[in-house]
Amino acid sequence: MLAARAIEAFVIVLTIGSGIFVFWILLGLLRIGRAKEGKLYRGGIGQWSWAFHRVTGILVFAFLVGHIVDTYAVGFGPELYNETISLYKQWWFKPIEVALVAAVLYHALNGVRVILFDFWPNLALRQKAFAYGQLVLFVGGFAPAAFFMLRSAYEHSPFS
Repeated sequence: MLAARAIEAFVIVLTIGSGIFVFWILLGLLRIGRAKEGKLYRGGIGQWSWAFHRVTGILVFAFLVGHIVDTYAVGFGPELYNETISLYKQWWFKPIEVALVAAVLYHALNGVRVILFDFWPNLALRQKAFAYGQLVLFVGGFAPAAFFMLRSAYEHSPFS
């Protein structure tokens, strides 16, 4: 169906476009390839927490837009919807889903950290400890999910 292919193309363009945008943001942060005027902020883990919070926010937003568009296909019948979501059932799409899980988990944990600082400003004095604690929680929550999701992708891939 042409409509399903158009929706799949939109989702692919959205995925690639958001990846390029994130790469552009990271290049700007690292100031690779060009000299900029002004101070170079080197805030350590605080800077990277801030940057990754924005990057993961962009990625989650891009997913939500794509999800709204592909779910819209339900209104045109189950055949179109089933054909549209067949893209997500491909083995090579699983790493993108894993990246989505990572983005959502990191964004949520960092958001909770920021909320704690908003309600109890004195906690911000221990920002570095909270950031490292957040990273430990992130790795502890993400590693098992990534393992099981990528294992199923490998089992269904032509490489297994």
